[in-house]
Amino acid sequence: MGLGLCLLGLMGGTAGAQAPPDDAPTRARHVEWKGPYFLLGLGVEGYTGKLAPNLDPGLSYGVVLGYRTNDYLGVEVGYSGGASNITISESGTPGNPDIVRNGAQAAVTLGLSSLRLQPYVLAGIGVERYSVRSGNFFRFLDDTGGYAPVGAGLRYQLNPHLTAEVRGSYSFLFSQDFARAQDLGAGDGRYLGVLQIGGSY
Repeated sequence: MGLGLCLLGLMGGTAGAQAPPDDAPTRARHVEWKGPYFLLGLGVEGYTGKLAPNLDPGLSYGVVLGYRTNDYLGVEVGYSGGASNITISESGTPGNPDIVRNGAQAAVTLGLSSLRLQPYVLAGIGVERYSVRSGNFFRFLDDTGGYAPVGAGLRYQLNPHLTAEVRGSYSFLFSQDFARAQDLGAGDGRYLGVLQIGGSY
């Protein structure tokens, strides 16, 4: 009888080990980040240096498609857009024009841990189109140019298929003629902060 009770206890313990509770994946600190993913983002962007005085911070939005080859290294492509009001300090007339940005970029991301809350860094390259709405202002013109974003973020796995993240980046602008500012340098660029929600598979 004692041997039978021992066997029943061992069988029960084995069954418990093989059938973890339903919320075990949610409680785990280490998760798998490998695989394809997509993100939808909304945030704010603005300009620095000589570009800042006449361009107000405005809405930013985007879509990202990516693939992580393991828990750390990923590649992604995406669409990024934004709109900024042009401030004409010399004019008291209402209805100042704004400048709309539409761009595409490719980037490499590097995760810094395999935890459920994962910090990461990124760097990439992109091309974008600037369009001035409500007429051309003499300091800003329609233009196509390039940029190089660098940034960092935090992503959190809400469940095995749903993630949320916050991302901040700074874009170095080059070959830009949309703003007639003289001698643009590395300090004359664009900052971006965005909240992104998406899925992974």
